[in-house]
Amino acid sequence: MEGDTVSDIATIVGLVTDVVLLILLTAVLIGFFVVFALISKLLSTAQSTLETVQEAAETVSEKVINPATENVGNSRRLGSAVGFLIGLFRRRRRSNGN
Repeated sequence: MEGDTVSDIATIVGLVTDVVLLILLTAVLIGFFVVFALISKLLSTAQSTLETVQEAAETVSEKVINPATENVGNSRRLGSAVGFLIGLFRRRRRSNGN
């Protein structure tokens, strides 16, 4: 009889251990899903922020940098023309002064 009770107690302890392990594994699995969902939201927000920053950088590039670089050539041409005209006026003054 004593062998049966020890065997029954061991079986009950084994079943309780199995149930506790299943509950713990389920809790860990749910925790992983929650963490995965939070990380997924965080990555989505980061991607959205990156796209916004990229759009802003493209807008700045289109509105500020490209016109500034295009105007460098025009400014150089205008400066050359003004320099040429100033040179012409100086030559006339020198020739009139002699």
